[in-house]
Amino acid sequence: MFDLTELLKTAITQGATDIHITVGTAPKFRIHGRLHTSWFQKPTAADTLGMLLDIMNPEQREQFEEDGEIDLSITIPQTGRCRVNAFKQKNCIALSCRVVDMEIPKAEELGIPEHVMDLCNERNGLILVTGPAGSGKSTVLAAMIDKINSTREMNIITLEDPIEYLHPHKLSIVNQREIGRDTKSCQKAIAAALREDPDIIEIGELSDGESAFNAMKAAELGCLVMSTMYTSGAAETVEAFLAMFQEERQKYAARKLSEVLKAVISRQLIPNPDGTALVPAYEILYVTNQVRKDIREGNYDNLKKVMSAQKDMGMITMDEYLTELYREGKISKESALQYARDTETVTGIL
Repeated sequence: MFDLTELLKTAITQGATDIHITVGTAPKFRIHGRLHTSWFQKPTAADTLGMLLDIMNPEQREQFEEDGEIDLSITIPQTGRCRVNAFKQKNCIALSCRVVDMEIPKAEELGIPEHVMDLCNERNGLILVTGPAGSGKSTVLAAMIDKINSTREMNIITLEDPIEYLHPHKLSIVNQREIGRDTKSCQKAIAAALREDPDIIEIGELSDGESAFNAMKAAELGCLVMSTMYTSGAAETVEAFLAMFQEERQKYAARKLSEVLKAVISRQLIPNPDGTALVPAYEILYVTNQVRKDIREGNYDNLKKVMSAQKDMGMITMDEYLTELYREGKISKESALQYARDTETVTGIL
């Protein structure tokens, strides 16, 4: 019988960020961005089914049978936490596990610029943290929530699927709600949160128009709302946010977004020159009058120009950040070009 806990303990000890378990091949660990085959035996269909049944309650089992996939979180004593996505493939079960630190990382450990953390002092508005899968979006949000929790007396409500980092009550009250366990849907949870006297609302991910609308409504009503999106940069984020609305509502949504948006923080992780670590790279957009005008008028391409022209405010494009990392010797030229948005521009600079 496969021991999922032992497997995850081994992976975490080896520095893995992700663990992939599927029938017929040895489990693989992602370490410093690369997949490595483990020494564990190849699991059978019965093994992966047994692993999943061990970590699901009856309601979750019913949900998995209906949907064919489910997100869960598990705690491994004295080791760490994992976010588990289980799904059906070829009539078998596969599991993809993301390691979550037991302790919430500090901003300095994550390479978050100090002026970005100053957003934690905002009273209201919408802050979006974006990037590809595995880029550390939820970790950045956790660090920001922890700073608020440590420095301000606030009522914080998080809506997550599943809960990743556990926030103890410090100066603030932190109520963490898991979608599917504590509430049926993200859309309903956001609407309900507005009746719970919130100061801060964290939404794990915005992926549909109703959730996006409710997030803007909460920000408009005086809450500071923080969330993530699977987008690669500021312009793409604004465009994707508005694309969640039906075409006839997009102009209205653009006006509302221009009024409540405070910042878009995009992040990706780049291998260092010897491949032994991952280096965070950021694109940072703060909302100015010009940015509001560009959002209302749909001039998304102009946002890059605004970021380049407003470096004194802390704004920076991803390509500019990559160039700085290369000049500091933190990443290779090849990586800078590989992760660049505009390779021709970066090639010219390098």
